[in-house]
Amino acid sequence: MDPCTVRRSNGAICLQGGRELTPRCDEMDRAVLERCSGAVVVLAGAARPGSDYAGASARTVAHYRRLGVTVEVVPDPRDDHAAALAALGDGTGLIVLPGGSPGGLLDVLTTRPAGSPTIAERLVALWSAGTAISGASAGAMVLCAHTATPDRSAGLADGLDLVPGVAIPHWSPGAERRWSLPDTLLWGLPECGGVLIDGGSMIAVGQGVASVRAGAAWTTIDRRTPEPLPR
Repeated sequence: MDPCTVRRSNGAICLQGGRELTPRCDEMDRAVLERCSGAVVVLAGAARPGSDYAGASARTVAHYRRLGVTVEVVPDPRDDHAAALAALGDGTGLIVLPGGSPGGLLDVLTTRPAGSPTIAERLVALWSAGTAISGASAGAMVLCAHTATPDRSAGLADGLDLVPGVAIPHWSPGAERRWSLPDTLLWGLPECGGVLIDGGSMIAVGQGVASVRAGAAWTTIDRRTPEPLPR
């Protein structure tokens, strides 16, 4: 079964708060699948090399199999960068980025072997051509303009800048206080929930209350009617 039926310029992006790949995420993941066209792949770059990468990949395959979708595993770029690039082909409809270490994922995405594009450059090119990306926790964080790297430093690192601001996973009101954050756009992403961004609009998906802070106060993101994306 391939439920991906729609392709457009710039793919949809789902920022998920964590506890991904569980039945409580089914509705959210189906909403993303409805907005893409082509093969579904998993890039578990936020996981440690070896068994951790294999385990995260296997959980993704099993979760989407329950939804009736076949998922192809992107080889770990730390083992074979060329094979990972090849697996991210032009027919890719959805890239799934599970959680783990945001700093580690940034390394995977931005390492440049001699004479080769980075994985990040390939992801951005695919997204610009219509490929959807669903990132959970660390996966959501690196898709934004900046990302916290709590496993490495108290500061912010540059993200892929596909979404403005900073994503805060595992969010509930006040959770952002555990990090030192500038006065910038913040995405509050609850576990098993998040925000689906598509065509300049956003809508809450999944469980919990997804919120955005574009000024001094948090605003709940509507889960019924799409709203304009804040800047």
